[in-house]
Amino acid sequence: MGTIVERRSKGGRVTFQAKIRIAGLPIVSRTFDSREAAAAWINAAEPELRDRSRARAREQAAARQIKEFKERPRIVADLLHRNLIEVTPLKKGAEAEVNHTRSILKSPLARIHLQNLTRGHVREYRDQRLRQVAASTVNRELNILSAVFKHAASEWDIALCTSVLISVKRPPNPPGRVRRLSREEESALRRSGDETRNPYILSILDLALETAMRRSEILGLEWERISFEQRSIQLVETKNGTPRGVPLSRRAMEALMSLRQVAARELSCTGELDSGPVFPGLTVNAFKLAFTRMVKRAGIENFRFHDLRHEATSRLFEKGLSQMEVSTITGHKDPRMLARYTHLQVSNLARKLD
Repeated sequence: MGTIVERRSKGGRVTFQAKIRIAGLPIVSRTFDSREAAAAWINAAEPELRDRSRARAREQAAARQIKEFKERPRIVADLLHRNLIEVTPLKKGAEAEVNHTRSILKSPLARIHLQNLTRGHVREYRDQRLRQVAASTVNRELNILSAVFKHAASEWDIALCTSVLISVKRPPNPPGRVRRLSREEESALRRSGDETRNPYILSILDLALETAMRRSEILGLEWERISFEQRSIQLVETKNGTPRGVPLSRRAMEALMSLRQVAARELSCTGELDSGPVFPGLTVNAFKLAFTRMVKRAGIENFRFHDLRHEATSRLFEKGLSQMEVSTITGHKDPRMLARYTHLQVSNLARKLD
């Protein structure tokens, strides 16, 4: 907490020494000519110092955990916790891996001693989880387990049963999800979006349907990555790690131009915006909630935001673009993954047969 001490020099000059004492940090002090200035400095500096103290405490706790795991990893949970601290944060899909790892940590497998761990335990885990969740989820969790065990053996010098390092048989993934958005549903979504308090949601809907970008790519957009002259967006951070350029349709351009005008008015800018986030202050969670409410209000069932990427990709094929052209826009690397997006509307195919 902050304190102010009044001091008087031999010459009679009065000053005010402000001190901030926070656990885990050295005392910070400054001297001011007035009590008001000292109080203002405390109010401004104290929150930042508290954040620094909490960050240091987290770092120290993580260091203690790593030291403990290195000295005596005993059960599978020890490896999973260490992986969460050292490896997971470095991955693009860190958030998803954290959630899957938490599910594994709740299972009996996490409490098995490493000396007793066998491939049979992993099979038991697989069979048990298949009774609870989809095969695709089980495969993601098995991938995490396999990676953790191999990393522990190769990088942490932890002795594991050789059979554990061999992946168990994976259950077949279900067919890829195919959910088209009808024109009636799109109209209902737009009417619902007009009623929402989120000012960005309809613009994001337009960008998703016109560019086939992922949610993370849209929400992470920055003005410096958008070229209005070349009608394109240069994505640097993508799911597969490969930068790509995304061409902009007329409707996508209109959505971005409208967003730029709103941002310029709010910031009292007289010129064009050339840096900063396109959707300032919009968190992933806030957008998830807003989109879920919009879909529910529109009366649409079984529809997710990622279905917009499928719909946009299908529409690109319906416009006559080749598979190579579509993959350039969407960033799909595997043609087999792109093939599931070519389910065209039956009515469009029927017209081609005339």
